[in-house]
Amino acid sequence: MPTIALDTVKSLANYLTVQGLDRPLILDCIALSEAELNQSRQLIDAKHYESLFRLAEQQLGRNTIGFEFGQTIEADRWGILGYIAFTSASFREASSKQQKYQSLVGDVGTPVQELLDDGLLLKWLPAYRCSHNLVEEIITGWMAMALKLSLGRARPKTIYFTHACQSDLDRYQAYFACELKFNSEFNGIKIDEAMLDVPLAKHDPEINRLLCQHADSLMNLLTEQQPLKVLQRFIHGQLPMGVPELEDAAQNLQMSVRTLQRKLNEHQLTFTGLIERIRKEQATRYLRDTDVKIVHIAQMLGFSEQSAFQRAFKRWTHKTPKQFRDQL
Repeated sequence: MPTIALDTVKSLANYLTVQGLDRPLILDCIALSEAELNQSRQLIDAKHYESLFRLAEQQLGRNTIGFEFGQTIEADRWGILGYIAFTSASFREASSKQQKYQSLVGDVGTPVQELLDDGLLLKWLPAYRCSHNLVEEIITGWMAMALKLSLGRARPKTIYFTHACQSDLDRYQAYFACELKFNSEFNGIKIDEAMLDVPLAKHDPEINRLLCQHADSLMNLLTEQQPLKVLQRFIHGQLPMGVPELEDAAQNLQMSVRTLQRKLNEHQLTFTGLIERIRKEQATRYLRDTDVKIVHIAQMLGFSEQSAFQRAFKRWTHKTPKQFRDQL
């Protein structure tokens, strides 16, 4: 099961407490004490986050908790990455830093950017068959952050959800104030590309620099303890933008190319072989655990065309992606 930042789980727990849920019931649901819930910078199994959404639906009788919670976005929801985003100069800068530090906040999904003739598509591709509440919390959170930091200037053109509308459509329409597409092929937001460079209201270059330094120190500590795991997360995060080079990986891990090659050799691995292994593992996981369409899986794994992904997958498994999914 993918992981999510404990800061995010705590934020939802606090929100549900305000909504009237019994605090001991919330803590029992996620199998944590109050002290354990306040351990920042920890990652937790995403199943606990999903269990909170199910509890809220049962106790509050509402199936739009994710949509409602997403509207209350604050920097602390995404831990240090949230504070970095909130103090960045622009959404473009925040997006770049999100890619660099994503491994600090879990791996429940992958953000992917796609340039279109009429705008920029920001997709969110889940790493497992997640609930509609999690999807709506992510997409609505993006929207809420954009509105807050741009002082209302950053408005989307279209919102996409793969699931059916869970409530009165007018509720969603009133908040998003743009074209809404439920039962879509993907989850995401379409914006004007110029929105990426809108100046953000909470930009603080000095605070942002200090936060990035702290994030770098956390990444360095993680690299020292688990270099292969950090490298795998880096490759996974980079694949939607294209297959990374060895030099890029070494720079991200703040080590020389020779040192990185030596660490790979210690595990009887090559950089190319590791990328191949990650692609195969992620491909089978996406096909098995999600409903993401094959064309989008190919994009997430850095293949230029769906046909290239199909050839690679058949080489790995002697089946096409469709055959593999159908047999499951």
